Order: sequence, then C-alpha cells, then structure tokens
Amino acid sequence: MPGTASAAPAAAPQQATADLADTTGAYYEVSPARLMDTREGLGAPKAKIGPLAKVDLQVAGRGGVPAAGAGAVVLNVTITGPTMDSFVTAYPAGETRPDASSVNFAKGWLGSNNVTVKLGTGGKVSVYNRNGYTDVVVDVVGYYAKDNSMTNRNGGQYEWYEPDRAFDTRNDPEGKPPAGTTLEYALDFGPERNPHMRTLVTNLTAVAPASAGFLTAWSGATGKPTASTVNYGAGRNVPNTAFIQTTPCTGAEPFGWCTPGSRKFKIFTSASAHVLVDVVGAVDDGFSEWGMRFAPMSPTRIVDSRTNLGITGAMGPGSVRKVTVPGTLVTPDTGVAVMNVTAVKPTNNTVITVWPAIAEIPKPSTSNLNPYANQVVSNAVLGIVEPNGEFNVHNLSGSTHLVADMVGTFYYPAAPAATLSGDAGKSKPQFVGASHR
Repeated sequence: MPGTASAAPAAAPQQATADLADTTGAYYEVSPARLMDTREGLGAPKAKIGPLAKVDLQVAGRGGVPAAGAGAVVLNVTITGPTMDSFVTAYPAGETRPDASSVNFAKGWLGSNNVTVKLGTGGKVSVYNRNGYTDVVVDVVGYYAKDNSMTNRNGGQYEWYEPDRAFDTRNDPEGKPPAGTTLEYALDFGPERNPHMRTLVTNLTAVAPASAGFLTAWSGATGKPTASTVNYGAGRNVPNTAFIQTTPCTGAEPFGWCTPGSRKFKIFTSASAHVLVDVVGAVDDGFSEWGMRFAPMSPTRIVDSRTNLGITGAMGPGSVRKVTVPGTLVTPDTGVAVMNVTAVKPTNNTVITVWPAIAEIPKPSTSNLNPYANQVVSNAVLGIVEPNGEFNVHNLSGSTHLVADMVGTFYYPAAPAATLSGDAGKSKPQFVGASHR
C-alpha cells in the first residue's frame, strides 16, 4: 500500500538540477516533437510505407535530440490508415531487421505505441512495414545518453514503483470528460523528493471514447504540443506507455487544488473519453539512491507462447505465468526489462497485467494491455525483474498467446542502500488534486 506522504513545504522549491559525474545511460526528456509524418512528407517521402518496405528516419540532431551522444530514443509511433493487417518494426538503422515487432495492427486501425529504440548508423532508426500500405507518424519524447560525452550533465535516472492506479475519471463526480477537455493532475513525492522529480512514467489508457481521437500528455508548462500520446478509435479501450514531463505546483493555482511543491501535468482528450493513469515509475535528476540507467539492445524476442518460448502454450482465463529473462540479457545489477509485449488473437476481450515476481508484491489492479477478441495488439512494458530476472504476467479472460520483445534494460550504476526485493523505504507518490478545463 502507498506510504503516508509527508506534508509539502509551504513554498514550492525551485527545480533542482544535477551535474552527473557520468552521463552514460542517463535519460533526457524533450518537449514532445514530431519527427516523421508520411501523410505530410515530414522526415520521409509523402506516401504510405508499402509492403516489405522501410524508411530510414533521421533522429539525431532533430526534435531536441543532440546530433551526437544519444544512444537510444523514446518514441511514440502512430499507425493510421493501414490497408491490411500488418506490423511495423523500429530498429537501429544499419542492422539486420530483427524478428520482433513494435506496433501490431489490423486493417483500418488507428493507434500508437511507445517504442524505445537504439540509434543506428548516422543516428537513424529504420521503420519497416510488413504488409499492405500504411501511414506512420513518429514523435520523440526523450533520449538516453550513449556514453559520458554529453556536455549537458543534467540527465536523469529511472526508478520503478509498484504499478498503481493514480487517476480514473470513471470515479470522478464530474463524469466523463467531454471533447476538448484538459485534465490537470498532481502527485506528491514528499518535500525532500519533489524538487528532484522530473518525468512520470505511466500507462495511460483512453476508455470508451465517443469517437476516434487522441490524448496528449505534457507538463503543462507550455502550450499543448502537436504530438499525440494515445490514439484511439471510437468505443475502444486503448492504453499506451507514456513518459510525461512534470512541473512544480506553485500553490497559486486557482482553488488551491494541488499541494505546493507537488509535481503536476496535463492530459488533453480530443474526443469525449474516460482517462486512466497507472503510475509505474519516475525519472529524477540523479538524486535518488534507487536511480537506474538504461542500456539499449537490438530488439530480442524472449517470449512467444506460440513456439513455447518463455511461456508454454496459450494463457487461459485467470492464469498467471512467471517469465525468466534469459541470463545473457541481464546482470546482477539489472532492475527492469524494457519490452514490447503483444497479445495475439485472444478468444475474449481481456486484460493483460505485468508485475514483479516478488512474493511481497500482489497482482495490482492495473493493466498493460486491453486487447479485444481476435486482436493482435502491443504495448511497451517496463517490467520489474529484480532480484532474480523474473516477472509475472496475468491474463484475465479467455485464452491468448503472448509475445515479448526486449529492447533494453535499466540497471543500477551502484547498489541502492535498500534491499532490491521491493521498494522498501521509498514512499509512493500521493494523489493530491485534480482540475478539469
């Protein structure tokens, strides 16, 4: 259960900065920026990507990503108007295309997926389409330092939290947010930690939208960006992993709805839709003893229940499977496996939940995937695998096959003071208020 939050300071502190001794694997957030849109000829020819075709997208030097020094990027990849069932794979340019997928979709599908990918030759990412023709939109939200050459030393470190549902508009007395609503939320990490927290890592879900549309999540410190975070179709429950920048609550907000010093952010919904926010982690400025760095890898398949890889056979209703990550992909310092998890043609509408294989941590009431019957759909998952390189996965209803492709790991640059068998001593952020506009 969440720990009791300490009282926030009377006045909001200034955002702290760090000067990391070594920037290798540190995370740098950027304001969401569009790098590619095949509908408009941005970053690629103005044409749908055809069957068995790829586009090499220049990433380094664009959208806030430096021309040198970035080793991997966090992207939001959106598919729109596909003419056939297919999948798209994002992978390092110059490498052989891996046996992995980044976004799986049906004919006519509209949706997006958070994709972390190592930069390849010339700071580029290859975007491959398997079948038919589809438009692809790519937005960047952050990057990881390749080495210690960064002149900007103010990178951040990732720390995991037990998956926890922080916000759910289905419980809001104001009802379902109408089209054009901006939701503003805040989380309190406590007076010591608030000044150091910069980015929330969440699973953001649109539920029962009245029409096709999108969610955009951002800090709120600037105007709403043009980039999208979750793209959804009418009536579809659609999740996506989201790295959301935050900004301090000043205490001067109307009606005093957030605690001074807490970290706030905004979510815009273009159509009437419920919004769920499941918090899975956060990025600080290097302050935390639980902070981890990112090591990218070429996409590597670790689970395919269709071939008994990682999981034997399809997962039945209510079943729980424990997955052991291959020992060649983790070290004793590994805390989190960054994956793309795909549900393959479930027999019923269902919910897939991933959580730590730690006895003290029960299955949370959160979700990572909300697939419909006979759908093939993916989502990024930051799966906690410490201390034994394992994680649990649960299927709610019907029977489904599962696929997981690893794209990297978060590791501890130094062992934290607390035990790695849980987040002992680390109070979860507390919900401190909300505002609708």
